[in-house]
Amino acid sequence: MLEGPQFREAILEQARKIASSALFENAVRSRALLDYLVQETVNGRADRLKEYTIGSEGLGRGDSFDPRTDTIVRAEASRLRGRLERYYAAEGRSDPLTIVLPKGNYVPEFHERHVQPQPVAIIPVTKSRFSALTWIVVASILALVGLFLSKWSSFQKAVDLAPSTFEVELKTPGTIGAVVGTDVIISNDGTRLVFASQTSDGVSHLSVHRLDRSQTRELPGTEGARGQFFSHDGAWVGFWAGGRLKKTALDGGTPVILCEASDLQGASWGEDDFIVASFGDGKLSRVPASGGAPVSIPNVVTDGGRPSAPQVLQGRNAILFTLLGADPGQNRIAVHSLTTGKTKVVARAGAFGRFVPPGYLTYVRQGTLYAVGFDAQRLETAGSPVPLLDGIAFDSTFGLAQLDFSKTGTLVYRRSGGATVQWLDETGRTEPIVAKAGNFVWPQLSPAGNQLAITTIEGGIATVTIHDLKTRQMRTAATGAMHFSLWSPDGRYLVLGGGDGLAWIRADLTGTPQPLTRGGIQIPASFTPDGSRLAFHALDPSTHFDLWTVAIDPSSDRPTAGQPELFLRTTAIETYPTFSPDGHWLAFASNESGVWEVYVRSFPDSGKAVRVSNAGGRIPRWSPLRRELLYRTDHHKIMAAGYAVKAGQFTVEHVRPWSDKQLFDTGVLANYDVGHDGRVAALLPAENPEDRQSENHVTVTLNFFEEVRQRVSLRNRAP
Repeated sequence: MLEGPQFREAILEQARKIASSALFENAVRSRALLDYLVQETVNGRADRLKEYTIGSEGLGRGDSFDPRTDTIVRAEASRLRGRLERYYAAEGRSDPLTIVLPKGNYVPEFHERHVQPQPVAIIPVTKSRFSALTWIVVASILALVGLFLSKWSSFQKAVDLAPSTFEVELKTPGTIGAVVGTDVIISNDGTRLVFASQTSDGVSHLSVHRLDRSQTRELPGTEGARGQFFSHDGAWVGFWAGGRLKKTALDGGTPVILCEASDLQGASWGEDDFIVASFGDGKLSRVPASGGAPVSIPNVVTDGGRPSAPQVLQGRNAILFTLLGADPGQNRIAVHSLTTGKTKVVARAGAFGRFVPPGYLTYVRQGTLYAVGFDAQRLETAGSPVPLLDGIAFDSTFGLAQLDFSKTGTLVYRRSGGATVQWLDETGRTEPIVAKAGNFVWPQLSPAGNQLAITTIEGGIATVTIHDLKTRQMRTAATGAMHFSLWSPDGRYLVLGGGDGLAWIRADLTGTPQPLTRGGIQIPASFTPDGSRLAFHALDPSTHFDLWTVAIDPSSDRPTAGQPELFLRTTAIETYPTFSPDGHWLAFASNESGVWEVYVRSFPDSGKAVRVSNAGGRIPRWSPLRRELLYRTDHHKIMAAGYAVKAGQFTVEHVRPWSDKQLFDTGVLANYDVGHDGRVAALLPAENPEDRQSENHVTVTLNFFEEVRQRVSLRNRAP
């Protein structure tokens, strides 16, 4: 056993080895925190390891660090704890010394774990007993050799099964990603990736990459594709494009139309050659893989929620899927038996459930991947959930995660970091608005520009908070289902939208939200300049999102709404209706062409739409300084379209990049707002390199199922 200076040096050497490992290579803050905690402990200063000291010194926050408002220490300690566990499960499996960060404590523990060799007894040999003893010794040696070979074989098997993680660059002329859906999927045999990428014209395409040959080629005829999924035999890829569910042979050829579909929020191809899909209509449907009309599966949803991300449990006549709630914290993992016709919830506050053989359920909760034992016969979980990976890119709106498994145990995923909230001008200059990074969406500036309402998602709970941009004080406006906000033109109140219509609350947050309208999911988008009419988009099970307006009494101290009036309903999806500064025009986004574009119609509607964007666009915002309409591309860059109105006709004069800054990827949700001075309150990617993944890279982990088995078994092992 090492003692004194030897043990101290061994600990420091072990910390250096961990910091130089592949797992910690890009984890800047984890390396810094590990070094600080170890150094303080071995130098006899463990009593100083409190949250304030760690944040101000170890993580460089300085003397102004306040752990009551800044949770970086707790967050980074959790990340370090998880990384240490993963390190010792893989790269550090045979290390003789372990460094452990206990839960609820910031003082690391150090343990030796090498096995001491056992002494060998030497038996004196006499001439009279030589022959018998010789055979005994020979037999013992042979037994030891057999035991050694057996142990060596087990060791080699363990080495072969040890998870290994590496980055893969996917060659494409565009950028990996689609607006909705899992960007990269892996075949059941673990040899091929199929990924969606978007070129500069805003059109997505599918490509296939062979992991064993590092080859990439585009699949022809997949323009506008997203939501791709493999057939059970790996010969076909299904996908959605242009309002249709399609399939294409992996070896090439012309895609085949399977059925009409207004949307796709996940699909799975079963061994019976039926595809189970979520078309965004509140149901799960079965579609023959050869093509045909979708048939709804009865009794899938029994207690509310919208189904998403289905997975057919092969050979078990059951479907695993996500039930989306009005708030991310209300999401659930459910399983539907096609034999009994019954649905039951098997996990709460999670999404994107996936069965992992031989018997585990994985799901994502706010970017962290969890696993729990799962009995596939009884369709029940067993034991306690275990966190496996954090920083998984995740779409809380549709419950879709950027990860996929092969049947051989390979995991492919994309990492995501937090967003920063900053002022952004046309020159690219930035200035912080909110001090720390977070999981933000939907920034909304007050009319005077002195307050910012923004939605923060933490622990699966969406909360609208108001930030005073002068005093830097923060107040909570709403939590739960009503987490999309909009300021009234006079700044007196906020309109809140979400899973149960629209409501309003005073800007000083006195009182509780009061209902304006009822009717399911409704998202507020804009007011006319005088505040007399509100535009919003609302979900209809048959036509998806449509555009509505409603009259508001702006003179009342208690806003009241009239009867909502339909503005535009088509078979396409329409969102973000935004009134022009004079109230005579309504800009909005639609996917009627198969690609999301920004359009303008007169208000009241004359029946004619003018397309504004020229290479994809959504989330329109009118400029307060000049005759320009800003919008965001699917590459998350802001464009500006100059316009003119002549003889009652709206015309687009030119389109230009407003800034070359790329915004933080929030999927279909707003990630910027325009202030009265022309600057933009923008969500930008966190600057710390460990929080970001290189463009067009994915992370691949081989033998990930072995890690799932070990981690779940370790957590649920009986004492």
